[in-house]
Amino acid sequence: MKVHQALLQKGYFPKELPSVFTTQDFGTHVDDILEEWQAAGVFKKVAVPGKLPGGKKKRGAYSYKLLSAEAERISKPKRGYERRDIHITHPLPQALLAREIGTNWRSVQRWLSRQTFSEDEIRIGQEFERAIKGINFAVHEAKKSYLQATADWVVTTDITRFYPSIYTHSIAWAAYGKERVKQNLNAYQGSLADRLDLLIRSCNRNQTVGIPVGPETSRIIAETVSARIDQEYMARFPKVTTESIDRLQDDWTIGVGSLEEAEKVLSAVSAMYRGFSLDINGSKTSIDRIASERQSAWISEMGAFLSHRSGTLVGARLREFLELTLILQSQNPSAPVVSYALSVVEGVDIEAGDVPATESFLIKAAVVAPISLDRICRVILDIQNRTKSLSPKRIGQRFVNLTETALEKGRCYEAIWLLYTLRGLKRPVDIRPLFEWVATEPSATVALLLLDMRAKGLCVGKLPIQAWESKISEESVNTDWTWLLAYEGYRHGWLTDHLKLMDKPFFKSMATRDVVFYDPKRNIKTSSSEAGTRRNIRRKNMVEVRKLLSQLRGIEGAGY
Repeated sequence: MKVHQALLQKGYFPKELPSVFTTQDFGTHVDDILEEWQAAGVFKKVAVPGKLPGGKKKRGAYSYKLLSAEAERISKPKRGYERRDIHITHPLPQALLAREIGTNWRSVQRWLSRQTFSEDEIRIGQEFERAIKGINFAVHEAKKSYLQATADWVVTTDITRFYPSIYTHSIAWAAYGKERVKQNLNAYQGSLADRLDLLIRSCNRNQTVGIPVGPETSRIIAETVSARIDQEYMARFPKVTTESIDRLQDDWTIGVGSLEEAEKVLSAVSAMYRGFSLDINGSKTSIDRIASERQSAWISEMGAFLSHRSGTLVGARLREFLELTLILQSQNPSAPVVSYALSVVEGVDIEAGDVPATESFLIKAAVVAPISLDRICRVILDIQNRTKSLSPKRIGQRFVNLTETALEKGRCYEAIWLLYTLRGLKRPVDIRPLFEWVATEPSATVALLLLDMRAKGLCVGKLPIQAWESKISEESVNTDWTWLLAYEGYRHGWLTDHLKLMDKPFFKSMATRDVVFYDPKRNIKTSSSEAGTRRNIRRKNMVEVRKLLSQLRGIEGAGY
């Protein structure tokens, strides 16, 4: 499979969305679609004339002429009260961005080859859950534990809002060198990095600060910047060993021998990132004497409960575990306690007698741990499909109230998964209390879920169809979030195509190839399937951990 197709098939929409949102078809047909879009003038490819230092003419330099578009922003909970936006970018600049990266993959790999201190190689393949191999957090934990045992002082730091703060013009600095580019700006106009800069800005209202969170292309861009920082660090500290540093994207852990050295490297890291218009996060920066990774007390307590008390998780033991989870989550509001517990619950066949207690736990968990709503949804639907013992009425009443609150506060992630759960339970939703919010919320994802539910007879009251249709125009589908609402709304017959936009080149090139972005037939993974996937990933990750530790400790043939 071609790199750009993989990036669009399994790396375009944010992974946090329900499975009904898909870009598989778009990635498959992207080459033909782009060819038709270019022929129809949806975008233009233009040569960039100029001269290189020394007077030679530039060869092969080009750029694009296309409209800038605003991505759909989905507010997602992070830790505690923190939130971040994830993005659904417009398909035109996103497709061109993926194609540029894929067509020039060897050049991009050369940029990434500067990567020195991270154990996460950017590998693209069909065997991965997403287009790019996921981060092996266990490897990073193992490496940090190793360097903490071999260093007298440990420096930890990361970057404040890394993706939202990346300066798009710095992509060329990372690719070719900052001073080199700034001294010869004309020479790099129309270069690969210059085109990536343009296309990322075209995904984000032409903003020069920030790259979208969600598409896998952004991970490649971010790692290009971080790899250049690696190289600069090596140049500044040529005697440093790779064993003494672990970098997880923008998170650094550095082991050194003295306080003076610790202060020196922290100052250097800060200065190098400032050179790329990025600032370190003071609240997450520290210099510690013989630091150690302390296991959180809540993990120890849950682990002790599961290991020290024999028997399967059923009856009173399951209820105790679920109660303990909620207590520990309330005591540790920023910790992923519920997520940990759900990993355990997904490996258990909930018996009919345990459904009421599990149902109560899941409803409470949706309130105290909204970051885990995707997994809560999966567990709810899985239990209902197997036992038919849940109370859709009870869950429905609570989830409708939570949806109203989420929309009122602009928390689209929560609204999406709450609605998706109600849809799966086939629970009718009284839309009237939500009418005002869904009519004004700039969210194609929420609107499409509601339109799908209406088609299934699961909406009580009218949807704001007229309000949604009034937002759609030939200009809007080329420049903002309405492209997804219009295309899928028209394709399913849920909205009326008053302007005949499906006959215009932008939509027609996709529609004639039956490209689908919202597929109501795509089901969520079952809990057992998800648990199996996690076990396989965990097994592969531990092989990598053993291999790394063997290399660090100088032990050959460790049995991995």
